[in-house]
Amino acid sequence: MILKNPPRMTNRESVSKYIETDLWTWLKSISTAFLKLNFQDNFQSFTIPNLSIPAGQEVAIPNGFQGKFTGLIPNGRIISRQTGDANIIDGPTPWTSSIVYLQNPSINDAVVTVIFFY
Repeated sequence: MILKNPPRMTNRESVSKYIETDLWTWLKSISTAFLKLNFQDNFQSFTIPNLSIPAGQEVAIPNGFQGKFTGLIPNGRIISRQTGDANIIDGPTPWTSSIVYLQNPSINDAVVTVIFFY
């Protein structure tokens, strides 16, 4: 790796060239790769698009980890899109390796896109 085994540098000019050419090129390629990553690339996750949750109801959602990561229970969620004036919370029923639950305790219906992650 470029940082573990730097070339032997005998003068200021070679240090400058090493930083400007080798390290800078390496750093640019690393930062470009990081900028291309999104949330789903960094976590085991599954997305449920356009999930309708009626007012005052709890809905059961199949655990999307079933099959890929059998036995894995999500430890968090993010609502990435929502229509309807509602507050969506985790349901009172405990999440399992096959089903997760969300609840809409509000008086309005909602449609959400939710990302569950581990």
